[in-house]
Amino acid sequence: MSLLLAEELVLLCMDDETGQCEVEPRQAGQGVALALVFELSLAGALTLKQGKLAHGDQGEAGDQLLDLTAESVIGLSPSAAVEKLAAEDLLQAILVRLVSRGVLHDAEVWSPGIHLPKDPHPEAAVREWLREVLAQGQGANEHEAALVALLHHLEIVAGVLPDDDAEITRARAAEVARRSRPMQDYQGEDGRPRLTPAGGSDNSGQRRTRSSWWDGLDVLELVGSGIRIFLR
Repeated sequence: MSLLLAEELVLLCMDDETGQCEVEPRQAGQGVALALVFELSLAGALTLKQGKLAHGDQGEAGDQLLDLTAESVIGLSPSAAVEKLAAEDLLQAILVRLVSRGVLHDAEVWSPGIHLPKDPHPEAAVREWLREVLAQGQGANEHEAALVALLHHLEIVAGVLPDDDAEITRARAAEVARRSRPMQDYQGEDGRPRLTPAGGSDNSGQRRTRSSWWDGLDVLELVGSGIRIFLR
């Protein structure tokens, strides 16, 4: 199963047995927003021109959610694009998308219960190559480097690979993240990451309760009808 960077990130934030998300909603939402911008950059659907996001040479990404997301951030700086996408709760869109694909039982991943089917675990292969890159020093392609950069700047990379040496994992992740082209573009505005770290203060980071207007709906039907982000 092919997964978007944002989908891989969300699954890696979850307990591997229950599927409960171990990252606060706001932090996860920021990560998803940044992952979507990274994906569009890697696909050539977005490029950076004079500090603003513009249409890339490759045209559309070929994924409805990605294509609509790209249209919504044209003309914004990377940091402004991430802020807009995070505010529009595309995290929930990714969760509903994973439910529609059978990867999750439901989108209530901050509530008690078992949210992850026993098999298959599509992120298992992701964890394996992350271990090869971060613990064994194997080279990373652009997609892998982008995911490592996301995990590194969310400060959760050691938690994703709990059986490996945390110091080595973090050091290697920092090295790989520095070479990530999308992260270089994002940080290029002032050289500093803008994501809320795992240990940072976040007064709005309350456990997510049921968001009824998402329940039982296919995310592609929602984006086709026009989520708020695409109406602005």
